[in-house]
Amino acid sequence: MAGTNAPYRPFLEVRNLTLQYKTARYLITATDDVSFDVAESDRLILLGPSGCGKSTILKAVGGFLKPAGGSITLGGSGIKKPGADRAIVFQEFDQLLPWKTALENIVFAIRQTRGAGKAEAEEEAKVLLKKVNLSSFAHTYPHALSGGMKQRVAIARCLALKSKIILMDEPFASLDALTRQKMQEELLELWADTKITLVFVTHSIDEAITLGTRIIVLSPHPGKVVCEFPVDWSQINSKNHPEYAGLKERITRILFRDMDFVI
Repeated sequence: MAGTNAPYRPFLEVRNLTLQYKTARYLITATDDVSFDVAESDRLILLGPSGCGKSTILKAVGGFLKPAGGSITLGGSGIKKPGADRAIVFQEFDQLLPWKTALENIVFAIRQTRGAGKAEAEEEAKVLLKKVNLSSFAHTYPHALSGGMKQRVAIARCLALKSKIILMDEPFASLDALTRQKMQEELLELWADTKITLVFVTHSIDEAITLGTRIIVLSPHPGKVVCEFPVDWSQINSKNHPEYAGLKERITRILFRDMDFVI
């Protein structure tokens, strides 16, 4: 039996990560020497202004971008390419196959990545649609779904992959305020049910505090880790709690110290 003093072993480990990409004329450094860890069932938030490398880090963790320096490991294995162990939800709503219904989109993901039979995949897809409160829209095509509904289908599809971690790139940024709040609540309910590990990119301080168990604040371009904040909702309780206001003020002060930041 492992003792209580067992060493901490990060699930996702990012070490001294430098990321670059080329334009027609320049070589751009997106991040410089970024390091952080993510534990299993953690909800890590990457917070920072546009252009600080948040989404670029997510692409590298997803295996779509090769680091110019440093390393990324998941479960002790180095990340070299995309894989089903990492699922991604993007900001754009057009992630679904438009000629397939919500149910069929999830069934397709299950059958393609796991080789399940049609009947088995359909049963699992129905369970996942129920988890994201879309059972009554199972046979609806993407063009007839709202933005929030499309994102819920995309999240259900990620869960269908049985991935070790879900990477979310500002998935609620294009939603109206009320839908965005509802999606945040539903994501937290889903996490409570599945305990899936999340890495979530946002430029909203409120969203970061609402969704995260830890917040990594990145500097302006090129992105560097400025500081890290733990978030303990057992202490905060609500957005009206003084701890919430205090944490938001500390993060805001750091961000405005070096940049023009939009909350």
